[in-house]
Amino acid sequence: MTEHAIILLNNKGLPLAKRLQKNLPEAIIWGLEGRVEGADRSFAETGEHIRAVFAGNATIIGIMATGILIRALAPALGNKRREPPVLALSDDGKVIIPLLGGLTGANERATEIGKILRVVPSITASGARHFGLQLEAPPEDLYLANPEAAKVVTSDILSGKSLHLIGQSTWLENSDLPFSTIETSDQEGAINHDDDIIIKVTPYKEAPPKHGLLYHPKTLLVELEEQGITAEDITRAIKAEGLARQALAALICPASGPVECAKQCANDLAVPLCLLDQYSELTIKQRRALTQPKKMNLIIQKNPQAIEFLGRKTGKLSVVGLGPGPAGWRTPEVTETLNAAEILVGYETYLNLLPKRLGQKRFASSNRVERERAREALDMAANGHHVAVVSSGDPGIFAMASAVIEVIDAESTRWQQIELEVLPGVSAMQAAAARIGAPLGHDFAVISLSDILKPFDVIKDRLKAAAQADMVIAIYNPASKTRREQIETVKALLLAEKTPETPVLLAKNVGRRGEEIITTLLSDLNTNDIDMRTLLIIGSSKTKAVAGPSGETLLYTPRTYR
Repeated sequence: MTEHAIILLNNKGLPLAKRLQKNLPEAIIWGLEGRVEGADRSFAETGEHIRAVFAGNATIIGIMATGILIRALAPALGNKRREPPVLALSDDGKVIIPLLGGLTGANERATEIGKILRVVPSITASGARHFGLQLEAPPEDLYLANPEAAKVVTSDILSGKSLHLIGQSTWLENSDLPFSTIETSDQEGAINHDDDIIIKVTPYKEAPPKHGLLYHPKTLLVELEEQGITAEDITRAIKAEGLARQALAALICPASGPVECAKQCANDLAVPLCLLDQYSELTIKQRRALTQPKKMNLIIQKNPQAIEFLGRKTGKLSVVGLGPGPAGWRTPEVTETLNAAEILVGYETYLNLLPKRLGQKRFASSNRVERERAREALDMAANGHHVAVVSSGDPGIFAMASAVIEVIDAESTRWQQIELEVLPGVSAMQAAAARIGAPLGHDFAVISLSDILKPFDVIKDRLKAAAQADMVIAIYNPASKTRREQIETVKALLLAEKTPETPVLLAKNVGRRGEEIITTLLSDLNTNDIDMRTLLIIGSSKTKAVAGPSGETLLYTPRTYR
């Protein structure tokens, strides 16, 4: 479930925000820095923050003027079917306006908040106001084949035309739509009035009613029984039976069957895959073998069925990088994955950077149990969950991607049914370099001084080789409270290979509270300024310190090398 972001620009709306948070336990209160005291988190720039939350797909509850939200989000608006709900509230809680996301739950959110505050929300969408739903925004288990007709149909219903339902849908039947008749069969029967409105729900492919809407319920399953089946084979079988491709809910496959083939087909068709350890009575009763160009069965269920009731979902493990600092530096792909994951696994410090979501579990651990953490995440994914392993920066640079793959390498047959993905993030060295210019503009080496997993003699050899090659060197994990002698040794080693005037960058807490950027020379490097939160960049013989347009110091390494 996506969290709510309650955004404040002053303290006047804080009591309202706290009241909402008590009833919306997954909500995070964000306050403008220097203006709001008592918020869960703060932000510095209003427009940038609102757009970042919007990009992260969180429901925005802005306790502010509607104009502020409109101007902030105008550059980010695109597909109305994908935008998250955005609501504007007055600071006294007497006005609730759903601004955006009418097709993704804004009106429902406004109604929910209205019940909390005992206020009637200002919902302008006629369908939501009169019928309790919007015909063009069905739930995920129902596909609307002709969405362009929804507004006209809504207007016709409001004008008093007779309305008929053919087929079954809990969503439609439980609404306030004024159906004259409800025919549970998906056959039209005796309804043939030219001016009547027909809403039809059927898994079969056909033309929409002349005056009405056609919905395809996701009641179709395809069961694979042999290798070599492709997505094209499945699509042809569905078409041959006159069924709608949009009615396909999932692929199912015996756990001892062609799992790899099924995974590829599910990926190509963008539907879930469900593994059956044994056939349940429910599944046996529903099986309906149709055209079989290869060994597969098409199964039509009576009603849409949650995947977890069919069998065991295939697990997915996403290894993600949060980037080094604010949410705005996080890639949209990572944000989307974090929103979708059922379970987050990671170092406690990194997990604390993420807002808590209702129903999403967390498993935090210390920073020195990477293999154990990777194995735990893999086991949870093997049980059918979508698990995200969280790293800072980029997960493939001194982080969890390598640890996960190392564990897989050691037991290659144990997790074959898992889908694995590694999603990139902005690395700390990229963020640090951007703060001061372009010191990584030419060839560079990246070396960690941590000797937990490799001997310090190896570290010294690599540093010496990089220095002798006249490369810029980015140094991770330079020192800790107990590991102080190494950085002194490293400074002496570098001075033996580089000139004392070599530019050096010390970057601490880049993008986070307490950020500090220091430029110095190698000879003047004060090792007491260095800790585990510091990233070092040691220049090459070509790296220059120059004055920027406003007089600031910039470091860069020219791309030309003469």
